[in-house]
Amino acid sequence: MRRWFIVTISTIFTIAATALVSIQIWQIERSASISDSLFNSSVTDAMDEVIRNLSADKHSESSPSLATLDYAALVTSINEALLVNGVDLLPTVAVSDIGMTRFQFCSKPGQEKRMADSPFKYNIILDEHGEPSDYYITLYFSDKALYLMKNSNVLVIMSIMLIVIIAMAYLTITHSMRNQRKIDEMKTNFINNMTHELKTPISTIRLETSYLTENIDLPDCDTKHHIKVIHDENERMLRLVEAVLRNSRMARKKLTLKYSEIDINRLMADELQRAQVRIADAGGSSSAEYSTENTMVYGDADHLSNMVSNLIDNAIKYSPKNPNIKVSTSVNGKYVSISISDNGIGISKEDRRHIFENFYRVSTGDRHDVKGFGIGLNYVMQVVKAHKGKIDIDSELGKGSTFTIRLPKA
Repeated sequence: MRRWFIVTISTIFTIAATALVSIQIWQIERSASISDSLFNSSVTDAMDEVIRNLSADKHSESSPSLATLDYAALVTSINEALLVNGVDLLPTVAVSDIGMTRFQFCSKPGQEKRMADSPFKYNIILDEHGEPSDYYITLYFSDKALYLMKNSNVLVIMSIMLIVIIAMAYLTITHSMRNQRKIDEMKTNFINNMTHELKTPISTIRLETSYLTENIDLPDCDTKHHIKVIHDENERMLRLVEAVLRNSRMARKKLTLKYSEIDINRLMADELQRAQVRIADAGGSSSAEYSTENTMVYGDADHLSNMVSNLIDNAIKYSPKNPNIKVSTSVNGKYVSISISDNGIGISKEDRRHIFENFYRVSTGDRHDVKGFGIGLNYVMQVVKAHKGKIDIDSELGKGSTFTIRLPKA
């Protein structure tokens, strides 16, 4: 997938998602503002009615006075008026001067300081001429914010859910695009590596056959040597093709195992012996330490042999000149452990997270002579899982790596 396409799609989606989220936030704020205005209007309407009733009652008395007010009845009438106007939130009620310094009454003693911040202050009109007095009725709604949120919670919940869904969709699509791009890059590298790997033996075979065709009748032509080169390169091609085909079969279905009892000590010794030519060609050395206990496991001999061969081959490839390959076996409880160590370039922490992924290849820095398809360690992991085993890596850049595999004892 082209980079510009991913960037374009991500940009469009980001702009659209940001716009939609902004609209939702604006709608929530607008809804909250409307709810707040309606609440304030309803409280004002209710208090206008209370003040009118209070003034009418006091006009009938011969000596209107705050001292004669029935404050319990005042609180009741305020609550009833609020309910009639659609406000089912009960306030704290206080009667005081406008400066909130002299309180005649407070329905919740101790709340006087909070009343000063309330915007709900209403002048009491008590005299017969309708002139305002110096005292006010103040209402304080401690749960106003919760009340307003309760009234608009459906819109808020739906908006939050929509925002979360959009965010999750965006993250999922972005992650999927990145993974797809990564897979595309790995497949491209795989094809390039496979082409290069196959091209080398094909070119060698072509040169050798051309040489034999032209010089086979000459007395100094070493026919056996050239035939051996052709044979070795042909075997190399077969191994490469088999590795690719094996990986293809693994991608389609699980491994099919042919179980038998296997002596891990013998299997390790055989694979290390087969690798001696490659180790010698690299100018390296090897050592082995095998357990004296019973190291029998129940598994597939071919797959386990290929698994060990892959790890030894990697240890040789990713080591500098004169590789030192160490193999060992041990028995730990119900498991037989296999360890393969090298003095190679090591594996970084970031690479260790991905080395068992298909087509992934460890960065080799300035070295460009390390060949491979990036499918060997994925195959190793599949074999370990199929045998219900575990694999661990201990590695440090510049100091080598140790792969340890634990398989259940037979």
